[in-house]
Amino acid sequence: MRIDLLGPVAVRREDGTAVTPSAPKRRALLSALAVRFDQLVATDELIELVWDATAPPTARAALQGHVAALRRVLDDGTLTLGTRGTGYVLTGDPERVDALRFQQLCDRAGLQLPGHTGHTDPGAHPDDPALPLLRTALALWRGAALTDCGSALLRERTAPHLADLRLRVLDRLADGLCRAGRGGELVAELTEAAAAHPSRQTLAARLIVCLDQAGRYDEASARYDRAVSALPGAPGPELRLAGERIGRRPAAGTGPVNPAGRPGPPAPAGPPPAWPPPADRRFVGRTAELDRLDAAVAAGPAGRPILVTGPAGVGKTGLVQYWAQRSAERFPDGRLHVDLRGFAEDGPRDPAEVLGALLTALGVPEDELPDSLDDRARRHRELLAGRRLLLVLDDARSYEQLAPLLPDPPAESDPPAESDPSAGSASPAGFGSRAGSASPADRPGPVTVVTSRSRLRRLLAREGGTPLALDVLTPAEAGDLLARTLGEARVAAEPQAAVDLAERCDRLPLALRLAAARLSARPGWTLGDLAAELSDDESGHAALAGTGGPLGITAALDLTYRALPPAAARLFTLLGLHPGRMVGTGTAAALADLPPAAARTLLARLDAIHLLEETTPGRYARRGLVRRYGARLAADLGCDERLAALDRLIGHYLTATEPDAPGGTPAAASGPAAARHAEDWFHREEGAVRAVVLCAEEHGRTAEAWRLAHRAGRLYERTDFDRTHWRTTVEAGLRAARACADPAAVARLSTDLAVLLVDRRVFRGAAEQLERAVTAADRAGDPGLRHRCRVRVADALVRAGRYEQAVPLLTALVADARTPDAGHQLAGALAALADALVLAGAPGPALAHADEALQAATARPGGADAVLATQSRARALDALGRPGPALASAQLAVALGRTVGDAALEHGSHSLLADLLQTVGRTAEAAAVRRQAEALLTGDH
Repeated sequence: MRIDLLGPVAVRREDGTAVTPSAPKRRALLSALAVRFDQLVATDELIELVWDATAPPTARAALQGHVAALRRVLDDGTLTLGTRGTGYVLTGDPERVDALRFQQLCDRAGLQLPGHTGHTDPGAHPDDPALPLLRTALALWRGAALTDCGSALLRERTAPHLADLRLRVLDRLADGLCRAGRGGELVAELTEAAAAHPSRQTLAARLIVCLDQAGRYDEASARYDRAVSALPGAPGPELRLAGERIGRRPAAGTGPVNPAGRPGPPAPAGPPPAWPPPADRRFVGRTAELDRLDAAVAAGPAGRPILVTGPAGVGKTGLVQYWAQRSAERFPDGRLHVDLRGFAEDGPRDPAEVLGALLTALGVPEDELPDSLDDRARRHRELLAGRRLLLVLDDARSYEQLAPLLPDPPAESDPPAESDPSAGSASPAGFGSRAGSASPADRPGPVTVVTSRSRLRRLLAREGGTPLALDVLTPAEAGDLLARTLGEARVAAEPQAAVDLAERCDRLPLALRLAAARLSARPGWTLGDLAAELSDDESGHAALAGTGGPLGITAALDLTYRALPPAAARLFTLLGLHPGRMVGTGTAAALADLPPAAARTLLARLDAIHLLEETTPGRYARRGLVRRYGARLAADLGCDERLAALDRLIGHYLTATEPDAPGGTPAAASGPAAARHAEDWFHREEGAVRAVVLCAEEHGRTAEAWRLAHRAGRLYERTDFDRTHWRTTVEAGLRAARACADPAAVARLSTDLAVLLVDRRVFRGAAEQLERAVTAADRAGDPGLRHRCRVRVADALVRAGRYEQAVPLLTALVADARTPDAGHQLAGALAALADALVLAGAPGPALAHADEALQAATARPGGADAVLATQSRARALDALGRPGPALASAQLAVALGRTVGDAALEHGSHSLLADLLQTVGRTAEAAAVRRQAEALLTGDH
């Protein structure tokens, strides 16, 4: 088991399987313990961190539940979450926590680093033994530390220290690499860090030197000017030395020198072709992606394509145009850019026509163009061979369209590129520097860049090359784009509205530019006005549709959609009926009435064209604009088809939440392992379940609506979702139950609402709902239902610590159970009353009720009542200070539990026995029994 804190919090098994807790509070608890690895963390401190200093009265009990859940996750024995004194401690191998491994590597590197002199001397320490350690340490980072850890307080207390340590590692690593003449390896990391910390002169100085060593003199000079102009005073010694260093280099713009002094291939006769469209002046950000393009050119052999993919509107063409303009000096033999119109309304361009245009640009007279596609492709490859030229093939539809346009592959002696810049790997040693062969000038041959909405897996499989998946802009980049388009003052006046607007646009550059254009045409509008308009499905769709040409978001999605085969297009349209952001294979299969295997194939096709994104196996995400587009398509379906699909969707969730549902997702699971699967499933599907309940109610499927809401209530009760979501669901279910005129349904949903109100500590409202539930159960003529309603509310009151209200309710239940018709309920009611009395501080009466419960259970052998009564007796004896008899009762409960065959019941008996053994100091025995309890949870017993 491994715990990752240096980025989004993650927990992984040895085989790489992700088992990260989906509940934020469990992530917060695990993160807090991992940060203080092998140290006792007091319960009170954990409660403060997990609840961000706003803990409810029930936090201590809830924390115990979260601890038990985490112990189930940490089930391979490599890490142990133990109880020690007044708190908890996480122990095991510290290298299994990335933050600890990072600090260990830093310590080891610190012991081996030579003295830090405060400047970079390229002749010193060429074989610094700390460099590999520092590089390994830096590679552990996947983003900002403790992202999504579930606790703002923990992040505030811990993340700055880790971030500062990372900057110091980056600083020392840059120093060492520059000494070895390998500074170009660190350009991407330093660029990102310098942007995040613009006032840190040492970072700016290191970046300038590294850019210089990479042969990027224009950028180094511009970076120096920018850094100095931002300073309130004179530059410090390191920044000044960096400026002097680049001042000693050849004039900016002369281009790299062949390090070995070898002449490159001769330039073609005549001026080099230059056929790229101009770069957008509003281009912002994408620093990491630009560096990855640089690294791909340096690492990959000439001839193998670089494939830039991403959804419509994400800025693939803009990125490549900007990079091509910035990198013009690398391609002295010219730059060619051709729009393949792969997803245009009039269809993809014919390869023969494209080759004719390319050959003409390369100097072939029109009357000498070959006639056949094969001859044109052969002539094209001949003219490209050996030229230091950039060929951009923009908006490709398929490998078949691309194949004739590609240059000859590299010679067999040139191995395929091993690195994947889209994964953030560093460029090879010496990239762009005098010390190594890195630029196209040193390795003759064209560089081909392909852009596409499709992932073009066949291209990579057949030709090799480097994929670069382009994601949406970061929040900071989206803000910069709005500021550059609308003006900084306008954006600065409404910072939160700017953030909301960017999110409404999914941070897609095309959508942001359309939104900015709409604002520019409406000077009286605020950013908040437009953000509100975009939140509405109809007006938001119109706002981003563009002017009716091919430039709007809707037009771009239309073209992507039309490229789909009919079966995939039908599935995408039906997915528009699904209300959630995420959709699973089973849900898609139900919506489209398909076998899961067929649905999986079609989902993969939608993922390949970026209409969906497979985030985990079998789970697909849709961005807001794509969801809105799909919903509009679904709205155009015939009424019968739409309602039939909705019925299948509702039926799917009813099946998934029923007891003993296939796939381990029951709402009322009978064992701990199944219950854990149910909770995991609900964390993924809660939003969809809630929306489906509302949808079912809206469309008159009232019976289905209340059933789904009731089953979801059990899952809400044992998870930590926002209680407003629970209330929305249960109130919709209660309305549906009343619409059905079904008193039993009203009783169940009123009870669910009462339990929720207890959880929210609205006790008067809970009592009113319980009274309504009991009245409805009486109308239904179901005494058993009446009893179960009251038991559920009593249990909720006990968990909320409201013993003064729980005890009278349980006493009334015991009185009702003494009647002949309800005798089978007596033992359970007495045991529950005994447990409540123990918690209320009345162990004497509790023991008497537990003894009576045991007698009543003995009269009806073979059930769980005897186990529950024996557990209650053990708790009462322990509270009375009689550890010996308490242990004996707990051991009897374990023995009785084995005869019942209920894993949850057995787990409770084992946990009780382990706690009592721990209390009397029999620690080893307690640990052994606790392991048995954990085995019962996992089913490994």
